[in-house]
Amino acid sequence: MAKESEKLEALAKDVVKSESSLAALSGSIAAQNVPLEYTQDELEEKQQEADRLTGLLGQIKQYVRTFRLFAPTMEEYAISVEKGGKIEAGNSYRGILSELGKLLERFKKVIREGLSWFPRLMRWKTSVGDVAPVFKDTDNGYSYFLYGYMNVETREQYSKEDLQNEIIAELLVGTVEQMDANIVALERDLAEILRLSGEQRRLWEAYEERKR
Repeated sequence: MAKESEKLEALAKDVVKSESSLAALSGSIAAQNVPLEYTQDELEEKQQEADRLTGLLGQIKQYVRTFRLFAPTMEEYAISVEKGGKIEAGNSYRGILSELGKLLERFKKVIREGLSWFPRLMRWKTSVGDVAPVFKDTDNGYSYFLYGYMNVETREQYSKEDLQNEIIAELLVGTVEQMDANIVALERDLAEILRLSGEQRRLWEAYEERKR
């Protein structure tokens, strides 16, 4: 479980990087639709970047496949947060963490002593932006008490009472279904990038042929 969750954590970082890289490359190529706008060296660089992103897309798919292994545990976590209560993550007397406890331990980020959160695990889209729950963590990772919420971008904190009515399944971000939809969108965008890049390459080849 530890190795799988470590892999999940590492691949999660690639998801964010790939989406931003793909968006930047797509905008760059789409904007340069004038024949021979790129030099051959520039075109080669962008082709290499597209090839790198193609490989990264494969990693994202692997991430989602790995994520599916945790789907029941993630659902248990989401339900606990939406109920606004306590998460039992293991047996402190026996020194054993549950599957959920192991996952939380891997993704835990300490805010300050006694307070932790898991911003890369799950978040909810609320009226104040995307937030992740903040927990009182005073039992060495064996139990967590929902304390409040924090905006994942601004780090502004909100009380449990302020946002709990917005913490519902319909506003959950990062579900398997959403990831599947993101993969479809990434594949579509990458295909368009490769098409535009290919057209630029053909224009250069035709231009070089006419010069002979």
